[in-house]
Amino acid sequence: MKNLIISIIFGIFSQSAFSQKVTERAFRQIFDKYGVKGCFVLFDQADNEYIKYNPALCDTGYIPASTFKIPNSLIALEEGVVKDTNQIISWDGHEWPSKSWNRDQTLKSAIKYSCVWVYEGFAKQIGIVKYQDYINSFNYGNKNLTGPPTRFWLAGLFRVSADQQIDFLRKFYNYQLPEISHRSTDIVKNIIVLERTGNYTLSGKTGGGMLSDTDYIMWLVGYVEKNSKPYFYAMNFRTNDFTNTSQARYDITKEILKELKLIE
Repeated sequence: MKNLIISIIFGIFSQSAFSQKVTERAFRQIFDKYGVKGCFVLFDQADNEYIKYNPALCDTGYIPASTFKIPNSLIALEEGVVKDTNQIISWDGHEWPSKSWNRDQTLKSAIKYSCVWVYEGFAKQIGIVKYQDYINSFNYGNKNLTGPPTRFWLAGLFRVSADQQIDFLRKFYNYQLPEISHRSTDIVKNIIVLERTGNYTLSGKTGGGMLSDTDYIMWLVGYVEKNSKPYFYAMNFRTNDFTNTSQARYDITKEILKELKLIE
């Protein structure tokens, strides 16, 4: 009987694993339009289907940069270093190149403007040991936090692939992250909304990280909700021109999502 039960469980698991569909799509012309090379992956939860462009690159790990502000915000809320989106996080007067950083912040504005000093402050209070525990429980990226303890997501050995971003986003969206409450999840879901229309809601977070003195990785990851269904996406590309390709993160992703008829 025991062997029969094991066989049935294995059969169900195998059927689920092998029924997952992966479709490759040619989005090169969209990336070429902006003069960059990168990858795109989308997961359709209802149909259990992946759509990928450049699948080898989708499996390549890069520094997560500010895409890590999604898990970082969750951790900060759970650890109580920020209570909600109304709490004021006081600016210390240090002048930053980004003018939007040079003021008091809230969690909502900090994620909107990708305000690094706010999250460095969170990291000082949380500590690398607790971060490691959370990252291990999330099974996020390569889980290697070797690097500056208050900015390990920007420098060091921490890496995450586009495929792994999708894995995390699915657990986040479906309230399946260990140690993370529904309350914290809902707060973060609300502050990463990029567009809301009568037909869809687009949520996500950008990131931009240095790979070398002249090489950057650029990210946009998130999900689209349409007809009460979620579609998870992750896009990245490499560039030697951070400033002039920042907007391309949105433009490339939105052009692909339009081609897939998920947004208008």
